[in-house]
Amino acid sequence: MRQDKTNMIFQAAIDIFSDRGFDRATMDDIAARANVAKGTIYYHFKSKEDLFLFLVEEGIDLLQESVREMIRPEMKGIQKLEAAIRQQIAFFDHYRDFCIIMLREGWGAEERQKEFRRMLTEYISLLEEFIRQAMEEGDCRQTDPESAAWTVFGGAAITSLHQLYSRKIYKTDELFKQTSSILLQGLRK
Repeated sequence: MRQDKTNMIFQAAIDIFSDRGFDRATMDDIAARANVAKGTIYYHFKSKEDLFLFLVEEGIDLLQESVREMIRPEMKGIQKLEAAIRQQIAFFDHYRDFCIIMLREGWGAEERQKEFRRMLTEYISLLEEFIRQAMEEGDCRQTDPESAAWTVFGGAAITSLHQLYSRKIYKTDELFKQTSSILLQGLRK
């Protein structure tokens, strides 16, 4: 029963945060949407910020897990990086409300930004691993893997967010091809 209530709170919070934004969302709104008493939310989360950060962390963990599921040991580094970009775009398409929350609200207050970057560290490290492998295999120019990983994450994330806000219907494969081409090959002829 407790897990069911937590899931109801989790989904209600995603709905409210994506619809109203962090600042305009209230615990009363979330409780009403989840059909639970506000005290039930405070039993699980000490504050709205705590609930928000829990949502973001759970989402990032889910993103990372979905990328790891696509990776095979025999893949080359560049193939792993392509798979990560494809999966990240597909993930943000599938979890649209989470994408909006994470990318619109995650860069809010300074403390939230620090916590958001901390949560992304493991996922960024995974991308760095793929980039290092691609450099070692000669499929990627020598560069700073950490900066490159943040660029890959950010490029795919912001492209996905733009598509969500533009309300255009797009195909994940087309968006992946455009984004990965630019991120992995650049704009040069």
